[in-house]
Amino acid sequence: MKRICLALLLLTQTLSFIGFAQKTESTEAVARVAFTLRNNLGYHRMFRAEGPGMAYGFTMNRNESTPKNWPVGSKLYFSKDGETTEGFIFTVTGDDAGKTLLTKPETITRSSIPLVTVRFRNNSMMPRKVSLITYRPDEPGNGTKIMMLMPMGNTRQELPIGTKVYFADEKQVDSVMSGQRIDGSKPFLIVKKEDKGKTINIFR
Repeated sequence: MKRICLALLLLTQTLSFIGFAQKTESTEAVARVAFTLRNNLGYHRMFRAEGPGMAYGFTMNRNESTPKNWPVGSKLYFSKDGETTEGFIFTVTGDDAGKTLLTKPETITRSSIPLVTVRFRNNSMMPRKVSLITYRPDEPGNGTKIMMLMPMGNTRQELPIGTKVYFADEKQVDSVMSGQRIDGSKPFLIVKKEDKGKTINIFR
């Protein structure tokens, strides 16, 4: 009888130890970190997150910030389609709790390039929807503004010298929104010092 009781006691202790070990492993596996993710690229972009028990694609608008709660060890990547990865960004650690993590971790500061105030005018006789896309020399991404201008109406812009200005068509807008660049094509204008105070007609 004593042997049976001893055997049962050993079995109970063994099962308890196994259960404790499994619980510990499970707890470690689901350790998560709450943080804020901010897209500081300067343009709309698609990303992919992969981690323990997690893998999905998502998009973020320019300067958008969203709360995240990811497992420790999760990795953020650039992605073309939300399914594949094309560039590693960062790995989430326990020290990231409560922080704001950036899609472009390097700190980017605007330079002291002189700014030029210039106006762009809708010189047509009809209201026109225009998509103004700019590439500043002191920022890595683009600026995108879509607006409706009345006949002879104008938009006032303050831009640094060297900025490439585009009035994009639908195809170019789609390219920019998918994370591609259009500054390899001929710009509408490259801002110069002499453009200060000018009003420039959009339609030629």
